[in-house]
Amino acid sequence: MWYLIRFVFLFVLLGTLPLQAQDLVLSRRTRDVLENARKAWQERKLDNALVLYQKLAELEPGFSEAHLRLGQLYDWQRQADKTRFHYQQVVALLPSAPESIQAYQWLGRDSFQRTRYDSALVYYEKLLPLYPEKSNPALVTKRMIASAHFARRALQNPLPITKRSLGDTVNFLNSQFFPVLTADNETLIFTGLTPERDENMYISQRQGTGWTEPQELSKKINSRNNEGTCTVSADGRTLVFTACNRLDGYGGCDLYISRKEGDNWSAPRNLGTTVNTRHWESQPALSADGRTLYFASDRPGGLGKSDIWKSEQESGEWTQPRNLGRTINTMEDDNAPFIHANGRTLFYASGGLPGMGGLDIFLSQRTDTLWSEPVNIGYPINTVHDQVGLFITSDGKRAYYTDDRTERGKDHSYIYTFEVPDSLLRKFRPTRYAKGKVYDKQTSKPLAATIRLYNLSTQQPISEFSSQAATGQYLAVLNRDSDYALYVEKEGYLFKSLSFSLSDSLNSLQLDIPLEPILKDRIEILNNIFFATGAHELDDKSRVELNKLVEFLEKNPKLRIDVAGHTDDVGSDKANLDLSRLRAQAVVSYLTGAGIKPDRLTATGFGESKPKVPNTSEENRQQNRRIEWRIL
Repeated sequence: MWYLIRFVFLFVLLGTLPLQAQDLVLSRRTRDVLENARKAWQERKLDNALVLYQKLAELEPGFSEAHLRLGQLYDWQRQADKTRFHYQQVVALLPSAPESIQAYQWLGRDSFQRTRYDSALVYYEKLLPLYPEKSNPALVTKRMIASAHFARRALQNPLPITKRSLGDTVNFLNSQFFPVLTADNETLIFTGLTPERDENMYISQRQGTGWTEPQELSKKINSRNNEGTCTVSADGRTLVFTACNRLDGYGGCDLYISRKEGDNWSAPRNLGTTVNTRHWESQPALSADGRTLYFASDRPGGLGKSDIWKSEQESGEWTQPRNLGRTINTMEDDNAPFIHANGRTLFYASGGLPGMGGLDIFLSQRTDTLWSEPVNIGYPINTVHDQVGLFITSDGKRAYYTDDRTERGKDHSYIYTFEVPDSLLRKFRPTRYAKGKVYDKQTSKPLAATIRLYNLSTQQPISEFSSQAATGQYLAVLNRDSDYALYVEKEGYLFKSLSFSLSDSLNSLQLDIPLEPILKDRIEILNNIFFATGAHELDDKSRVELNKLVEFLEKNPKLRIDVAGHTDDVGSDKANLDLSRLRAQAVVSYLTGAGIKPDRLTATGFGESKPKVPNTSEENRQQNRRIEWRIL
């Protein structure tokens, strides 16, 4: 279709205007052929025009009009070799004439597609002076010159990757594309095209070194219309996908959301007119916590043909999408965003930046609200063909993508994977994750609890999420180089505080969380209360934890608690007893200062008399130095 549109445009542009005549003395026979050829061209009798211009080229090999028309006609017929020959004759005969513009354009693009970048440079550099300096065609030509330089360097410095198919189990259809995974790399969701030309979503679970047989994601989601190009939150419980031609749609293709509870997905819901328009919305990408949505759209207000937009969830509603701006979006197509689990690294496809040709995948880093200049991620991830739908695992180790240049030839698109090379991995920060189950400590029943993750160093919240009611399961993405505090809250239960860090050798942490029901004599530890060695003054880093306890007591105004201090065995018994009492009293003083009535609080010091574990190592002593609170 692109070839036909281009040809019709040229026909209208050139067909109604005679080409600049050349200073050639033509015989009567040649003039007759020329007149008939032009008449056939004007009347759109293209088969006749082709025969007549062929005859004209035989009679006058140096007549540029014949070669230009033959180049256009053979291009329309998609006969590349013949098109190339005649356009080469045009630029040889008229190297600096405006009539050669179409020939230079085609030859430059043809050389680029055949990865003959030196030849492409020659054609584009000769084309550039034929345009007004600041015109759009000049800008496009400059980009193609930059692309040829980039592609030539990239071919000389390929990334060391070896792609591997996910095999016939996953690649069970002629076409499957846009793979996404959960943060633990255990669940794969992708779009597949059925023999009936219906796009549906499929799910597969990791099984050893392979994958289980894909199943339809959900009958509630897949329909007789097209559904696909999905994104999933890190925990696999929030899905946003593209669906086209639905009765509740606002445009041709809209974005929909579905949530998973247990093993079941909810009926999909259109994201509404804030996100969707009567234009095209597609190719969504969710942040790890499912609260930020990136997507592609050709809606008004963009910078190019299609742009990348961003919406955030506030109080359960999606905000008005914002264009990512000129750093990311160009005057061409920019689409297929993928936001890495770290929340700061955006991978996306662009046809408006120097690259290998077509749509290349670029990387940009977000700092606060600003995006860095995009970086082409290199060859052979990017090639002369269009590249879209790249997914990189949360740990940064593997990439998944679709390749339509398969061993089975055309009309096949398979999902492949490769190890992310170090040179690419150094350009973004991988993440880790903690996952587990929240449950009732007495009955082992799974609980739906609110979980808040804090950075212990900065005392700033990182994310808020919940465990599933049906399973109690949760998953939290963790950025590297941080100590974490985790607060777990559930009505009718004591709140739980935990602290942890991950060593460089660990990519994940299994952390099951039992909650104590609010009953007399139930005890919890305040794990994020800090004192200097041998001192009882509270460190400022304790404020988040203490405020959580204040909130708990405010929500349960009839409860009374005892705050107990404990030490290790370093020092005398009396000194430890006094220190433990003073530390417990410091906590009580903070609570009363925050508005909790004193008659609801008591402070007790136990010194070293009630160790949790034997004081046989520094790690054990650290566990024994603690502040507990007990329901009275």
